[in-house]
Amino acid sequence: MPAAAEVRDERWPFLQSLPFRVVAFLSLALLPIGLLAIWQTQNLDETLRARTTLSLIALTELSISGERQTLQRAVGAATGQAVTYALTSADPKACSDAFRAFRDADRSIRFAGFLPPNGVINCSSETTPFTVGPPDAVSALALSPDPALIPRLREGEASADSVTLLQPVSQDGAIVGQIAMALPVNTLSQMPDIDNTEPPLSLVIFNYDGDIIAVQGEEPASSTVDISDGSFLQQGAQPRTFLAKNADGESRIFVVLTIVPGLAYAMAGWAPTEGFLADNVVALPSFFLPALMWLASLLVAYFAVHRLVVSPVQDLRGRMRKFASDRSLPKAKNSEMLPQELFDLEQTFVNMAYDLIDDEARMENNLREKNVLLKEVHHRVKNNLQMISSIMNMQIRTATTQESRHALKRLQDRVLGLATVHRYLYQSKDLARTDAAPLMADICGTVFTNLEESYPGADNKLEVDNFSLIPDQAVPLALLIGEVGTNAISHMSGAPGAKNFLHFSLRIISPGMAQFRCRNSARKDNPVAAGNKPDKGVGRQLIRAFSMQLGGKLETLDTEDAHTISMEFPITTVIPDALDY
Repeated sequence: MPAAAEVRDERWPFLQSLPFRVVAFLSLALLPIGLLAIWQTQNLDETLRARTTLSLIALTELSISGERQTLQRAVGAATGQAVTYALTSADPKACSDAFRAFRDADRSIRFAGFLPPNGVINCSSETTPFTVGPPDAVSALALSPDPALIPRLREGEASADSVTLLQPVSQDGAIVGQIAMALPVNTLSQMPDIDNTEPPLSLVIFNYDGDIIAVQGEEPASSTVDISDGSFLQQGAQPRTFLAKNADGESRIFVVLTIVPGLAYAMAGWAPTEGFLADNVVALPSFFLPALMWLASLLVAYFAVHRLVVSPVQDLRGRMRKFASDRSLPKAKNSEMLPQELFDLEQTFVNMAYDLIDDEARMENNLREKNVLLKEVHHRVKNNLQMISSIMNMQIRTATTQESRHALKRLQDRVLGLATVHRYLYQSKDLARTDAAPLMADICGTVFTNLEESYPGADNKLEVDNFSLIPDQAVPLALLIGEVGTNAISHMSGAPGAKNFLHFSLRIISPGMAQFRCRNSARKDNPVAAGNKPDKGVGRQLIRAFSMQLGGKLETLDTEDAHTISMEFPITTVIPDALDY
């Protein structure tokens, strides 16, 4: 017996195609060269980018040199005031005089004083004491151990005019307050830079919390600096560069540097006008050119395989499918351009197709002859059974006793039932099956005719689902219906006014299972209905034999005026193999 054909997974047909496999193997062959080219290109790209970035960082360092010097001087002055504050802290007047003298000595200082935790400034360069708030924020600010640079100290003070430097004051190891120094913002830019030949387009000074202290050049995109990535705020952090947009939506390269660690930082904006960072240059990834070469080689390989192999094979496959569907054989396309191997395959298929057509023609003739012969067999069996029925009918007319006529009539009904089955078999298109509905209607019609002759006006009903029966089930079912119907008629009441009925049904109750049911009226002295032992006649024996042939089990239900017989049996769908005798 030939092995079953292998079933392939059709979810990804492209992955199983010949071009894909050729391209995949070629990719593996080119992979080392491609990786080497990508590595070299990426190294060159990274080197050029690093040099460009270092140039911008160096220019930014030069641009903030003046601001760094100013803030460092301010931090030094505030540190000195924090050390000497203890000398005058006990005398508020002497303390205020010292701060005023300090302010007057340096024009870059707008205000100097001591900020205690309660926010009441009694010692300052101002002539009168004043209070800053709110209390919670002032207390946290005054007790902070780290220097700070804030936009303003007092509420209502314009943040753009000055910036306040806070330096912690400690006594006996504890923070008691802050030295506050207010510096004009314009002093940050007055100190000349080391080299101002190439200033940035924008320069933003901001504190540790991201609050903007001073702005030079273009306006920033927001009022605060995003410090969510706080890595550049750490001590010794490397400068950070990134590409973003300014307030006008123009692309800029921003460089973030530390002016005074933990206190002030600068963000300079440069125009991306040259090198790898140019705004008008299309930045290609480092692997673009190697990948382009790799893709070009794969495309050449793919189209070569498709032109020389796949296209002829697809044409041959289409011709094979066309031949399989309607046995037509279209002409090949460009067979003279085929490689020799595919040309030989083409000729082999053509020869095989003609051989199959000849073999199928012979098989169809044989099958047609067998079908005709089988129909003739069924037809002759039906005619012979009808001839036997006619002979028995002659015998019935010459019988001298009622008992012999009844026995011959019962036998004649059985023969006619067999003839009916054979008639439906040779009339059906499928000689191995017959429909249950017309067969039931024909068999039950004969029974209902006998019922009308015996009991005029008796009610009859037939309910049937149509399904196919093989001959091994159609014959016993037809004979079973005839026997059950005849028995039902013989047990009906012949009393005047009796309501006799006979109901048949054949239903599909579940997939692969059918139920035959017969319900009929019965006279009250019926031995079965009365609970007596049923008779052992030929009819009863045949009913049990036919139910066994169908593979079912008979069940009966008797009431006072009705008798019901039912049977469930499996519907055979597979025709058993014929035995060769």
